[in-house]
Amino acid sequence: MTQFASLLRRFSKDESGVFAVLFGLMAIVLIALGGATVDYVSLEQTRQRAQVALDAAVLALQPDIYTPGMTAESIRSRAEEIVLERIGSTNVLDARVDQVSMDTEAGRLFLGGQITLPTMFVSLVGVTQLQGSFSAEAVRGAVDIEVSVALDITGSMGGQRIVDLRAALNNLIDTIVQDTQTPRYSKMALVPYSQAVNAGTYADALRGPIRQPKDISNIAWATGSTKSITGATRENPVKITTSNNHGFSNGDWVYIWNVNGMGQINNRAFQVTGKTSNTFKLSGVNGYWYDNYWNGGYVVKCLAANCGAVVTSNNHGYSNGDTIYLTDVSGLWGVNNNAYEVSSVTTNTLVLADMNVIGNGTYSSNTGKLHCTWQNATEGCTYYRYQNPWGSWRTFPITNCVTERSPPVDDRAPSTTYLGRNYPPSGNGCPNQTIVPLTANKTALHATANALSAGGSTSGSLGTLMSWYMLSPNFGYVWPAGSQPAPYGQANLLKAAIIMTDGDYNTVHCNGALAQNSGWGSGSSNDYINCDAHNGNADTQARAYCDAMKATGITVYTVGFGITQGSAQANLLTYCASSANNAFLADNGTALIAAFDQIARNISSLRLTQ
Repeated sequence: MTQFASLLRRFSKDESGVFAVLFGLMAIVLIALGGATVDYVSLEQTRQRAQVALDAAVLALQPDIYTPGMTAESIRSRAEEIVLERIGSTNVLDARVDQVSMDTEAGRLFLGGQITLPTMFVSLVGVTQLQGSFSAEAVRGAVDIEVSVALDITGSMGGQRIVDLRAALNNLIDTIVQDTQTPRYSKMALVPYSQAVNAGTYADALRGPIRQPKDISNIAWATGSTKSITGATRENPVKITTSNNHGFSNGDWVYIWNVNGMGQINNRAFQVTGKTSNTFKLSGVNGYWYDNYWNGGYVVKCLAANCGAVVTSNNHGYSNGDTIYLTDVSGLWGVNNNAYEVSSVTTNTLVLADMNVIGNGTYSSNTGKLHCTWQNATEGCTYYRYQNPWGSWRTFPITNCVTERSPPVDDRAPSTTYLGRNYPPSGNGCPNQTIVPLTANKTALHATANALSAGGSTSGSLGTLMSWYMLSPNFGYVWPAGSQPAPYGQANLLKAAIIMTDGDYNTVHCNGALAQNSGWGSGSSNDYINCDAHNGNADTQARAYCDAMKATGITVYTVGFGITQGSAQANLLTYCASSANNAFLADNGTALIAAFDQIARNISSLRLTQ
């Protein structure tokens, strides 16, 4: 018993195993503390991946806050999908986006979320999971935006294609043009084009004034009373006898009709010679081989040589040798919509020698218009008369459309050199939709988008040119004050042009008419003018306009709708775009909307604020 007690005392005083016990107890704490570094590094790496993913999500989704009907929950759900895709979600990692704040007036989108990661080491001390938060905010970039959109509304855009274009354009308008225009503005211009571009109320400022038609107050060809014919001889020259004193003088012109027998002198004009009181001769008319005169007939004095029509139009301003075009004349048959050469001009009258009004009805007083048919650098006419490549004459009326002008290729002001006028045939005329200069008025932009209709040939090079001119400060004086483009190179300013087409460019112009070097599909070649376009064919023009536009600092985007990759037109669109990434090809309406949407995102130029 004594020995056991001694052994117990020695054991109680023995400290040789204390370290092992203490190490065993402290090892758990040391491992947990050391492993915490691993757990927290893993958490931070995951949080950083989530942050990068959320940055991308907020940039991608910010333009969608302007989409009608877009909800915060829809934004949140799409953002969470992007985050989970980027960080590679697993069964043990929980990541969610649970905060959304949208401010359309400020162009601001805020997203926030949480990640939860299970621990590997600190769970030894009771901490089973770690949490981290991440957030991102995007606002519209601090730049002013001026965007011009060239829209193909040609015949090939008919049916579903024009419907798709309206939808894509409406989305583009809503994304780019903001409701709040301070402190930075965002404006858009629209350029619908087909055979040409309709300038609407801006036509005169762009293509110069048009000489307006003159009113006609009278058209006559005869004077004095009608005389009865009682005889006509078969001699050289033929001698005419009247029933009484005819009153004609040598050199007068007369008109004869209703002669029985000697029908060769009916319905003709003759000059008087060898006159007596009751007789006169028909100058230069040999009647030896004519039929015998029987009886009857009438003769009247003409107002002008060859019994040409004498037109009265006060202060008409025309000169001998001019060619005029008649419209709106009442009472006379067949004189309207024809061109005639002017002669014997006085201040208030002129003679149209080749206009046949004799026996074609009775003129209704104070009706009709005289139109000029030529053009020069400072003034155009309501009609243009030209020869086609085969020498036939064509005459077409002026429109409010404009066309390309002569070299050099630049954006000099129209006050320096007017744009080309447009005299198209009726089957390939000026489109109904007019240009819309830069504006933040979304109502006006949507109205134009919804009214787009298809028809006509494809002057895509002209659409390209006009999309540039809508952004050019040299054209600013033409537009209302709120639509005037800012100077090139201004700080915090983005100018962009979007050129959309669904086919090959095929229409160019010479002096406002369809040029003879237009391509297939630009209308009947009978309506071409007998000269080439001043700036080359459509492809050459488009490349030159794109080069010049990009040289000013304008960013160019192109969209080919239904155009095949690798085709000549696809290559042209790639050439025109500022970069290959700025050229889009869309096979269908959904792809067209997506292309416009991506361009809108690029133009928006967003920046992260946190």
